[in-house]
Amino acid sequence: MINGDITLDILNGKFSCRVGAIIIDSNEILMAKDEKTSFYYTIGGRVRFGETAEEAILREIFEETQHRLELGELKYVHENFFTSYEGTVNHEISFFTRLNQVPNYAL
Repeated sequence: MINGDITLDILNGKFSCRVGAIIIDSNEILMAKDEKTSFYYTIGGRVRFGETAEEAILREIFEETQHRLELGELKYVHENFFTSYEGTVNHEISFFTRLNQVPNYAL
């Protein structure tokens, strides 16, 4: 497998393929935030070239939570257009999957 994320430079912008986990426990959703942005986002990240969306979300969940969790079904596909904090125009397709069972220690 090629280790690069599916992010393509196109004209004056970027196209990327992303996955996100919908992790709900006791009517609370797990979200993440970093110092570079003012918004919250789901656990997840970019799909690597040659990696399925399912493989990508399982990898991202483990990288961000150190837990191996069981996936449920694909719930949403979201197309997003935005300008990054560096000023780059982005076109992003995201696949969001709900987890079947969330152990209490995952949140």
